[in-house]
Amino acid sequence: MQYYLAFLIGSQFNIGSLYIAFTAYVFLMKLANMNGEFSSIQWQYLAIAVIGTILSFIYMFLNDQAYNDPTILLIIRKYLIQITFAIALYEFLKVKNLQYVLNIIFLSIIPNIIIGTYELIKFFPERIDMLFPEPSSAGYYYLFVFFILFENFKQNIPFWLTRYYMLLGLAIGSKAQIILLSIVAVLKYSTPLKLFSLSFVTLLIFYIFKDKLLSIEVVEYNLKVLNIYLDEGLAGLKTSNSVWGTYVTRISALQGAAMCLVDYPFGIGFGGYNSWYVSNMFAIPFESSETDDIFAGIKYASTKSNLFQFFVSTGLFGLFFYFSWLKSFFKIRKEKEYLFQSFIILSLASTFIELNPMYVYFMFLFILKEKELLVNNEGEDT
Repeated sequence: MQYYLAFLIGSQFNIGSLYIAFTAYVFLMKLANMNGEFSSIQWQYLAIAVIGTILSFIYMFLNDQAYNDPTILLIIRKYLIQITFAIALYEFLKVKNLQYVLNIIFLSIIPNIIIGTYELIKFFPERIDMLFPEPSSAGYYYLFVFFILFENFKQNIPFWLTRYYMLLGLAIGSKAQIILLSIVAVLKYSTPLKLFSLSFVTLLIFYIFKDKLLSIEVVEYNLKVLNIYLDEGLAGLKTSNSVWGTYVTRISALQGAAMCLVDYPFGIGFGGYNSWYVSNMFAIPFESSETDDIFAGIKYASTKSNLFQFFVSTGLFGLFFYFSWLKSFFKIRKEKEYLFQSFIILSLASTFIELNPMYVYFMFLFILKEKELLVNNEGEDT
C-alpha cells in the first residue's frame, strides 16, 4: 500500500478511479472494524466537501448560465473525489508510525528521479516534467516535499537520493519554484538584522546596476506587463501589445477571483467560477487566445490558483478553515520548523499553481504533524 500511495501522491496519475478505489477500501475496512472516530481535520474536510457542494447547487439554481454550464458537475465531482480521498488517507495512516508516513514521500521521489534524470540527459537544456504533465506541476510537488526531505532523510542512501532529487529538481526550471524556495530560505536562515542587511545590500546593488538589470529581457518584459496592467488594467493586456496570452489569462483569473469573493463572500461552490468568469469578465475589454476560447465555451475558466479556488468555492468558511490551519502550524514552528515551512511554501505555491491536488498535500502535512507530536509526547513520557 505504501507504493500505491506513493504513486498516487508523487505523480499526476492521481486518476479519480484510483482515488475512489483506495477510499472505498479504507471505509469498508472502517465499517468492518468499527474502530475510532473522525479527527478534527477530517470533520473540517468533510465540512468543506458539504459546503462546497451545497453552494454549487445554490449558485447553479440562482444563475441560469451556471445552471446550463456542463462543467459544473464535473468540477464538483473532481473536488469531492479529492477531498474524500484525503479523508481516507488520514484514516488509513493514523494507525501507522511516523517512519511509514515519511517513507511514502521517499518512495514517491524515486520514480521522479529516474524519469527526471532520463529527461535531463535526453532533452537538455529543456525543462523536465518528471511524472507530471508540465514543469510547474512538477515544481509544485518539489516545493511540497522539499523541507520534508531536507529534515527527515539525513544519512545513508536516503540522504544521497533526497539531495540528488533536490538538485535535479532545479532542472524543472519553474520560476515560482525558485522564487518561493528563495523566500522561505531567507526566512529560515535570517534574523531581523540579517534581513535588514540583505535588503540594504540588495537595494544598493540594484541602485548601482539598475540600468543593466532592467535591460535583462525577462525583467524588462515583466515590468512592461506590470506597467500596462497598472496603467490600463486588463484592457491593456492584449496580444497586440505582445503580452503572452498566459499572462492575460492568469492575471484576469486572479483578479476575477478577488472580484468574485467581494460579490459572493460566502462562496459560489466548487464549480461556479467558470460561469461567473464568463458573465463578469466578458464586459472587460481584454483578449488572448485562451480567454477567447473560454468566452466561446471551448475551454472553462479557473482561478489558476488552488488556494483562490478554495476561497472562491467556500468563501468565508474556507478563509476561516485556512487561517485556523495556519495558526495550528504556526504554534509548532519552533518544535517542528520543517512542517511550518512546508505549510507556508505549499500555501505560496497553491496561490500561483492549480494542477496538483492541494487538499491531499495539506492533509499529508496534518498527518505528519500528528505523528511528530505523538513521537514528542512519547519521548516526554519516557
